[in-house]
Amino acid sequence: MSADRNGREGRTDGSDRLALWLRRLRWPVLLGWVVLVVLLSPVSSGLTNVLNNGVQAFLPAGAASTRVTEIQQAAAGGLTSDQATVVLVRPGGPAGAPLSASDLSAAAVARAAVARLRVAGLSAPSTLIPSPDGKAAEFTVTETSQPSAESSRDATAVKAVRQAIAGPAAAAGLQAEVTGSAAENADAGGTTSQATILLRAVLLLAIILLLVYRSPVLFLLPIAGAVGAVVVAKAAAHGLASAGLTVSTLSSAILSVLVLGAASDYALLLIHRYRDELRHHARTEDAMAAALRKVMPTLLASAGTITAGMVCLLAAQSASLHGLGPVGAVSIVCALAAQITLLPALLLVCGRWVFWPQIPREGQGGREESSFWSWVGRQAGRRPAWITAVSVVLLAAACAGLAVLYTNGDPVSGVKSGTGSAVGYQLLTEHYPAGDLAPVVILAPPAQVRAAGAAAATTTGVASVAPGGQAGGYDSLTVTLSVQPYGTAGGDAVQALRQKLARAAPGSLVGGDPAVQYDISQAARRDALVLIPLVLLVIFIIIAFLLRALVAPLVLVLTTALSFGASFGLASLAWRYPLGFKGIEAQLPLYIFIFLVALGVDYNIFLSARIREESRRLGIRDGTQRGLAVTGGVITAAGLVMAATFTILSVLPSVQVAEVGIAVVIGVLIDTLLVRTVLVPASLLLIGERVWWPSRTSQPPVAVHTTSAAAETT
Repeated sequence: MSADRNGREGRTDGSDRLALWLRRLRWPVLLGWVVLVVLLSPVSSGLTNVLNNGVQAFLPAGAASTRVTEIQQAAAGGLTSDQATVVLVRPGGPAGAPLSASDLSAAAVARAAVARLRVAGLSAPSTLIPSPDGKAAEFTVTETSQPSAESSRDATAVKAVRQAIAGPAAAAGLQAEVTGSAAENADAGGTTSQATILLRAVLLLAIILLLVYRSPVLFLLPIAGAVGAVVVAKAAAHGLASAGLTVSTLSSAILSVLVLGAASDYALLLIHRYRDELRHHARTEDAMAAALRKVMPTLLASAGTITAGMVCLLAAQSASLHGLGPVGAVSIVCALAAQITLLPALLLVCGRWVFWPQIPREGQGGREESSFWSWVGRQAGRRPAWITAVSVVLLAAACAGLAVLYTNGDPVSGVKSGTGSAVGYQLLTEHYPAGDLAPVVILAPPAQVRAAGAAAATTTGVASVAPGGQAGGYDSLTVTLSVQPYGTAGGDAVQALRQKLARAAPGSLVGGDPAVQYDISQAARRDALVLIPLVLLVIFIIIAFLLRALVAPLVLVLTTALSFGASFGLASLAWRYPLGFKGIEAQLPLYIFIFLVALGVDYNIFLSARIREESRRLGIRDGTQRGLAVTGGVITAAGLVMAATFTILSVLPSVQVAEVGIAVVIGVLIDTLLVRTVLVPASLLLIGERVWWPSRTSQPPVAVHTTSAAAETT
């Protein structure tokens, strides 16, 4: 039972049914969540076993390269194959020194050491192939596994190969590196498990919430709700993946930090209102009922907006982006459900003492406004045009960073520089023709294989064509390109091959890594043209319903789009210069757009809903200033929490995951510190009462003091 400020058992007036239900259901809700988390924990931890990181996860279902991959995989009994290429060079000079006969003998010893390995799924090594310039030698082994075990198997196989070649190479003074898709997967995956990611995020979140609440107990309750939401969300994602939805490692990593960040934001808003209501109610359940009534519309609109944006991803062609939609939507729903059921139950069970040492009492004076954000609001009110112009100029300048952005389909760009796979790939490109490293595969009907080979041999960008084996009723051809396979020239060569084969050998399919990357880039371009307008339109509609206006939602959507451009521009500069990342994967901008826009709108709703509420009493000028004064602090805290949780992604081995984390951190900070708290209030004040068109405030402004004397003198 809850207790009032004198320690007596509280009684709820029967007229307040919500308070009555809160008092009755707090223990059942708490116990229900405990049972749910315990039951779903095994399912949640099994999510890693159903992740799909194969090339099909990033390709549209109808792409030719998807079909080639499926045929090859079916011919291999449903197994996936990744290569680990060992390259050996003698250090010396910018391009290395020529290999001597003894060096080649040492390379052969290294190959023999790999041949003696007894690792499940690891093939015998290929023959040793010296480079055309005589300065390198390489051989390849293939690791075969089930798609769900690809990452862990690759890590095991690559580690064994690296250990096997280390001794012979060191004895001869050679540099030996392991690269190829298996090594890239192993290096990108690193040793960071999903449990480690969650633990790091929770620890960082605990530190921030402890600083925000300044209470040794209170910070634990939002974390309990957030962790419960993560368990349920991951279990739901496991169910979606088992039902055939594509869930990648990137989606899984994002899920954990997204739920933690969103759940913490919702908790901040609820606790902020609950603390204030405790100063006006003797019974905690009455205070909670009042707090829920006031924040629920905002929380539902916020979660609904993000969920709707995620659902829009179902229109994506890419399987991974398509799968991220339901996973992200379920994540947000779980975060909201936990913080409007489990968190209130925990707060009511604990009572007022959980706020110790600053326990709110009934009738106790409390300052809701922030003196700093009151000052910011007054400045925005005095010079809204000037502040709006300066903010827009700063954000537009940040957008200029997009000039250095470029996409890179080279798989090695997915691992951070300095890793073995990145160094090994660089050595291969220095000593072997680029086309040899990533051949194109043609699958042609047996009756068309000669015509397909002849057409391919005369295609611009093709160096050679060699016959291969059979797969799924097709004859295969291996095509070596004379151009960089992953650049624009490689894409043009793939397109030219397909156009020629469509005429000369109908029914032929063009696949292989260069074709895969070309199809991914084409799907990403199409998805961007469809998803970006669709998401912005959905967000506009939801905010319009929430605010019952058209002008204000348009302002909020435009500032959100500008904020995304600025954040993406600054992130592009960070990726290229201090971090040295080699471009960005073609689909990644859409991931970043979804999260930056969805999370930015989250803070827009927090602020604009309160400004709308206050403007009904005070008018647009005083309402905007007070809305900012009372929400600026909580929005700042929410933004810092969200940025901190996504910081965990930025330090992971995978470049793609790190790039998403860095962009979201930059975007959330810009949203929190400039867009939502400076540009949006100034823009609303610049437009005036017309911002609520076509609706009108129902009450005329009244003269009230919106700031305390202390705030006025700050």
